[in-house]
Amino acid sequence: MSKLFVVLSLALLTACTRAPEPLDMDAVTLELRSDLNQLGSVAVPLDEPLRLYQAIARAILYNREYRLSIMEAALSQRQYDLAKTNMLPALTLSAGYSGRDNYAASASTTFTNNRPDPLPSSPSYSVSQDKNRSTSSAAFTWNILDFGLSYVRAGQSADRRMIAIERQRKVVHNIVREVTSSYWRAIAADNLLDELGPLLRRVEEALADSRRIEQRRLTPPVEALIYQKELLEIRRTLHTQQRSLMTAKLELSQLMGFLPGQQFTLAKVEYIIPEIAMNISLMENTAMMSRPELMETRYQKRISQSEVRAALLSMMPNLSLTASANSDDSDYQKHNDYVEMGAQVSYNLLSAFSGPKNRDVAKAGVDVAEERRLAMAMAVVSQVHIANMNFVQSRQDYRVAEEYLDVSKRLTKQTRDAQKVAKFGELEVIRQEASLLLANLRRDIAFAELQNSFSTVYASVGLDVVPSHLEDMSIANLSQAITQSLKKWGLKYKSVVGESRRVILPIADQNPMLGANGFVFAANTFDVGEPVKYSIGMQDGTALPDWVAFDSDLRKISGVPPKEKMQLSLRVIAQGPERRVTDSFVLQLDDAKKGISTKRQKTPAAAPVPIPIPAAPEPTVAPTVAPTRAPIVAPVKAPPAPKAPISTQAPKSQAPGFVQAKALNSLAKAQKFSDKIKNTVGLQSFVRKTKRLNPPMYRVIIPAFSPDDVPSIMQALERVGVRDAFMTRN
Repeated sequence: MSKLFVVLSLALLTACTRAPEPLDMDAVTLELRSDLNQLGSVAVPLDEPLRLYQAIARAILYNREYRLSIMEAALSQRQYDLAKTNMLPALTLSAGYSGRDNYAASASTTFTNNRPDPLPSSPSYSVSQDKNRSTSSAAFTWNILDFGLSYVRAGQSADRRMIAIERQRKVVHNIVREVTSSYWRAIAADNLLDELGPLLRRVEEALADSRRIEQRRLTPPVEALIYQKELLEIRRTLHTQQRSLMTAKLELSQLMGFLPGQQFTLAKVEYIIPEIAMNISLMENTAMMSRPELMETRYQKRISQSEVRAALLSMMPNLSLTASANSDDSDYQKHNDYVEMGAQVSYNLLSAFSGPKNRDVAKAGVDVAEERRLAMAMAVVSQVHIANMNFVQSRQDYRVAEEYLDVSKRLTKQTRDAQKVAKFGELEVIRQEASLLLANLRRDIAFAELQNSFSTVYASVGLDVVPSHLEDMSIANLSQAITQSLKKWGLKYKSVVGESRRVILPIADQNPMLGANGFVFAANTFDVGEPVKYSIGMQDGTALPDWVAFDSDLRKISGVPPKEKMQLSLRVIAQGPERRVTDSFVLQLDDAKKGISTKRQKTPAAAPVPIPIPAAPEPTVAPTVAPTRAPIVAPVKAPPAPKAPISTQAPKSQAPGFVQAKALNSLAKAQKFSDKIKNTVGLQSFVRKTKRLNPPMYRVIIPAFSPDDVPSIMQALERVGVRDAFMTRN
């Protein structure tokens, strides 16, 4: 008892002596210095002007977030290796020593009538065990149920390893996008700061001059104050733009793994508008195959399916196999070394109640994973279209910014020349120079947004711009690999899906030409099953122009192109009962007007032809097979009305009746409304001056070549807001 008391006392004293200890500040200081040295160290110094692809390469090699993703992937690999070892059987080696202060002597008695007889007064004791003995054993155990569960868990761990790799890919995509955006914003900031300082000094000098003039009463106080207000407004605008770009270079430094304050210069670049080498259909398919988020949901679904198998295995009986080699040095045993073997079957009866519930939970997890995958797929497709549309819009914004900059340059030059001749004050020159600086800045920012939207397209598609193995790659080699990848990124995933097998007869091989009667693609173009529903749009994801009409039942594309349009990049979507297939092609437009003008020569001038809506711009010959709606014949230009120069007229002999649409107080407004009717509902119209002189009125008129055309013309006019139209004979 005394020995036991001593052991318990030592254990209690050890437990009570453990107390909270604050960190040693000297150790924290040393760790801080080590962290700063590691964060500030650059493996390869930057001794030349930085280019975009070099910045991306440095960010991938030295970015801390990317390094963290690499370590997480390595951790998942080790977890997978550990999970595989759980499938091995258990082999347990044990050795022990036991001792007593006396012998384990025992006595026995007889058992009579289900009761033990009392021990005699002087019982005879026997001993079968030494006071001190040593034992050892090597036991092999294999649990069949544990092996099955471990096999399933190892597969799940392998899928989690793949998820870590996909997340690492996502980090790279984000780095490429963020570095591209920060790099071009830093370029814009450099361009601004080079010119901002001198202009701000001129503004300050002009402000000081104006204040001196105000104090000396050389100009009216109101004029001086207005002058100062405009100068202050210019200064405020410049400071606002300066503040918006001041952090661009710091953000780029942080992405490349530089500490704030590390200096580097950016290379002089040429502004070249990028182009996307993939149509929207290929972008959708590539994103569905390659986006890391979608791949992660697929692995998560497989993990959930494995969980169903694990739930089924947990309901099975358990079979254990054992074998052991044992040794005991007791003198009272005949065989000190012996081998034991055994098999045991066990089954938890309560698993009949809990097992089905676990399986139902696992199946619900599979359903959730599938729905999550579908939701992510919808988000991915939407992101592809949004990124593509943003890129198209950014490209237009950049062109507008370029035009605005060109006008600002010329206006500033004219103002400077005028100031030299007229010797007027500096306000107008400063205003124009500030406007020119802001125009330059807007152009730079527009180009940065264009590059940002371009890199967002990369990320939305799931494009891998870096090699799969980055070990031992230098910055120069990685930069070159990124350059080559971005140059041919449209070809990399060209055969990503077998969609072409569903396109039996590509539309591009059907001579897609918009003739006088439109273009109809073949009914056997796609193999998607029946029924099939067709839709059409632009290849860049935008909507069709207003002048294009598509009849999905007839598979017919029709319309009258404007003069500047020679071809149209379209995409047809065929949606079947279970699959969706797309086909992109270029529709030639220039032959449409040629066919119309040729047929116009063959059409009698006085023969009225029934016309439905929408109308075409020139008369056409009715087809030999009667369509559901007759083709449209546009009016021929008539002599202009007296004192009214009208751009389009229709002779009375050509149309027996006219629909008076709307009267406006200027010829320009009337012509604009006439163009709106043509572009919106396809009706051909002309403008005629009314008899009213003060103020003059101009009426938009639509010719009706048959009384049957009037109701359809009235309905079409209601679509553009005209509800008071009326019929007239001349």
